[in-house]
Amino acid sequence: MTAVLQAGRRYAAPVLLLGVLGACGETDPPTVQLRFEYREGDTLRYEYEASGTYTIPDTAAPGRPSQRTYERAMRIEELAQDVTPSGNYRLAVTYYLAPDTAAQSEPPAPVTILIEMTPQGRILDVTGVETARPIFGDIDFESYFEQAQPVFPDRPLKVGDSWTQEVKVVGAGSEPVVTSSTYVLKALSREDGEPVATIVFDGEIYLPLGHDAARGESQLAEERIRVHGTFTFAHERGIMRYVQTSARATVSRLAVGNGQTTRRDLHIEEESMMRLVEE
Repeated sequence: MTAVLQAGRRYAAPVLLLGVLGACGETDPPTVQLRFEYREGDTLRYEYEASGTYTIPDTAAPGRPSQRTYERAMRIEELAQDVTPSGNYRLAVTYYLAPDTAAQSEPPAPVTILIEMTPQGRILDVTGVETARPIFGDIDFESYFEQAQPVFPDRPLKVGDSWTQEVKVVGAGSEPVVTSSTYVLKALSREDGEPVATIVFDGEIYLPLGHDAARGESQLAEERIRVHGTFTFAHERGIMRYVQTSARATVSRLAVGNGQTTRRDLHIEEESMMRLVEE
C-alpha cells in the first residue's frame, strides 16, 4: 500500500478563539491560534474510508495500461502516552485494518506507530515503523508525517489568512527535493451546534522509496503526491472532527542496467475521508 492512502491522516489541532476590540470601539475580526493540545491519557478515535483507482502500465503493450479500483476502511486510535517536561507530546497511533471480505481472511493485526511532536506540529521522532510498512511502504516516516500535516504558524490567524510550509526531503542516491503546502483559514462557524474552524489545504508530498541493486541493475523508486482537501476543528474542545482529501500520486521506478534505462510509472487517484467517532 502506498503512502497516498494515508495522506491527510494527521490534521488534528485545537484552536483558541480570541475576539479583540479595537481602539475605536468596533469589533475586529476574531482570530485563532492553532496548536495541538493533548493531556496524558487522552484518546481520540476515528473512522477512515478511501476509494481510488490504480493505472498500471502494461509491459507487454506499453500503450494499453490497465486500471484497477479499490476501497479501504480502517479505524484509527490516537493515545497521548506522555507530555514531556518541555511540553512536547508522545503519541501512540494505532491502525485497525478491516479484514479482506472477498478473501474471507482474518483481520490484520493492529499496527502502532509512536510519534513525538511539538505543540506546533513539528515531528521530532517516529518509532515502531517496521510493523507499519505494510500500510505505508518503505518510506522515511518522519519526513512523511511532517509533509502530511501542518506545522502551525506562530501568529494568530483570521478568516482568509494563509500560511505556507516547506519541507526538505533527502533520499539516498537523489538530489534533495523541497515540497511546499499552503493552508487557508476558510471559515469560523458552527456545525451541529458546535463552533468549528474550517481550513482548506493544497500541497505536495515527495517520498523516496529506496535504492535497490539486483541482477546487475540499479533501481530507484519515488512517489510524488498532489493533495488537496478540507478539515474542521471543534475549537472549544480542541479536537479535529473531519478530514476530506483528494490525492493524485505517481509512483516511478527507474531501472538502470546493461547500458539501458527503463522507467515505469504507476498512477493513483484517491478520495478519502476521516471522521471523529463520538462516544
